[in-house]
Amino acid sequence: MPVTAWRQRSAQFLGARAVILVTGASGFVGTHVVLRLAENGAGPIRAMVRNLSKAPTIDGVDVVEADLTRPQTLGPAVAGVKVIIHAAAITANVKEPYQGAYDAINRVGTENLVAAAAAAGVTRIVVMSGLGTRPAPEGTYMATRWGLEEAVRKSGISHVILQPSVLFGDGAEFIAALSRLARVSPVLPLLGGGNVRFQPLWVEDLVSCLVACITSDLLMNSAIPLGGSEYATFKEVLQTICQAMSVRRLMVPLPLPIARVQARLMAALLPNPPLTPATLELFSFENATDLDAVDRHFGFHPRGFRDHIQAHGISG
Repeated sequence: MPVTAWRQRSAQFLGARAVILVTGASGFVGTHVVLRLAENGAGPIRAMVRNLSKAPTIDGVDVVEADLTRPQTLGPAVAGVKVIIHAAAITANVKEPYQGAYDAINRVGTENLVAAAAAAGVTRIVVMSGLGTRPAPEGTYMATRWGLEEAVRKSGISHVILQPSVLFGDGAEFIAALSRLARVSPVLPLLGGGNVRFQPLWVEDLVSCLVACITSDLLMNSAIPLGGSEYATFKEVLQTICQAMSVRRLMVPLPLPIARVQARLMAALLPNPPLTPATLELFSFENATDLDAVDRHFGFHPRGFRDHIQAHGISG
């Protein structure tokens, strides 16, 4: 949708003074969302961050400090808000900062947010989740992501849950972590044999989908799996990265049981491990959906992973 048309629709839907709140606004997806909303002239935008010193500085964006794990801080953040884009979650690639942190932030934190949102009269929540989210045993990372979605589904507030595959683009940690490994290691591990399929999605295409959900009623109260325009096995992702970096690396299959042991050791010993036990949960299923998922639900064709990496490099 052209920016002018979207701005007019947004004004009609939101009203002149209603606020759009973006949680996780200093994170990877949240930063991109706030920038897009500001560029589109969406109206009052509020960026919620846990630490003001890490907040993005964008003209016309109000920044509020609040923490999902501290319910008492959420009232001011949601006051006057009509729509929330919820992008605040601790992702699988991040080491759990303390035992139970994934659950405290993802599930309980979202329960705190939707309770505050309901009390404030929020009418819509657009959620950033992940592909393959499903019920899982307690104590797993996937259980916390499922808990996040369930908190929104049970809130009584109209919602859309977007479930993208891995992301690429400026600041995408999945690609950045693999490129850091390829830069320093002559041998790259093919986790699970390297045959698990992914469907990498450009972050700006995800943002387009998130922003579209602010005003569209077509997808209300549903969870939408999303992926890019092509499939790529984990091995093919590594090959694409190495080609873009002009390096040649030996790729060796690494069975998941061995990888899990290594991930636990690295998580115990390193502050920022290159591999976490939570990340390995993403290798237990095909991280892919229909190739036309974005086209069908949002009316545009997403950018291709290989072409983008070849044209713009790893960090583009």
